[in-house]
Amino acid sequence: MCTGKKISVREAAERYDVPRSTLQDRIKAVGSGQEAQFKPTLGRYEHTFSENQSLQLYNHVKDLDNRLMPLTKVEFLKLAFQFAERLKIPHRFNKEKKMAGKDFYYSFIKKYPDIALRSPESTSIARAVGFNKPQVYRFYDQLHQLQDKYKFPASRIYNADETGVSTVHKNEKVISTKGKKQVGKLTSGERGRNITLMFAMSVCGHFIPPLFIFPRKRMDKNGRLMIGAPPDSIAIPHESGWMNGEIFLMWLQHFKQHVQPSKENPVLLILDGHGSHKELAVIEFAFTKNTKK
Repeated sequence: MCTGKKISVREAAERYDVPRSTLQDRIKAVGSGQEAQFKPTLGRYEHTFSENQSLQLYNHVKDLDNRLMPLTKVEFLKLAFQFAERLKIPHRFNKEKKMAGKDFYYSFIKKYPDIALRSPESTSIARAVGFNKPQVYRFYDQLHQLQDKYKFPASRIYNADETGVSTVHKNEKVISTKGKKQVGKLTSGERGRNITLMFAMSVCGHFIPPLFIFPRKRMDKNGRLMIGAPPDSIAIPHESGWMNGEIFLMWLQHFKQHVQPSKENPVLLILDGHGSHKELAVIEFAFTKNTKK
């Protein structure tokens, strides 16, 4: 219709809700004697990863599950974003939230049907159900396989975990006058805030100087917050005061400096399934620095 000059390209684009540039490309192709292609493309649903890249992501998800660190849906979508950013490939993932969308998730699950999303359970029930004989056997099977392969001595096996410490201590009972409606005692703060500490210790008792995460925007310049801390401890300010992937990677670098893993003398680091332990940068660092997780 447009080639017959019955209506203009702009009018045709507005009438049939087709991008004007698309119509112009088709007209140009017909005018030069080429065959116009009218097959629709996937547009914004075009696959982000190639077959090989998608398989790498799938294998990574399976590997984490085999190591008893399965990903939640949100953790998986964040991992997909990190993977695309690391590969420096164009994508339409949410850069503000730094995660892929639900369309990507459903297409990925459809492509690899052996992966399924489990129904969520409350924390207390999940812990009670998770600690059972098959799961414990599965953990020790993994541990035996690594031990048989690398022959770790006791000094090269470390267990690491985070813990929260309140800045307000629990009051003990005090002697006071009978009949008072309220008994007070001075503390460092009525509400208190948690400070997160990251500890790691080997089987033979060697400990890594801990990491302190203070719930604040910046550290004090005179170092008063670290008075009495073990030598070589490190401190990081963060508004939430909790561990995240970026901070855990910094701790992992701190851990490497103290244990000096090598290809001939690797280290086994035993962790729980916290989300910060599953980020792509963390996994890659551990593999490249001879730290087996």
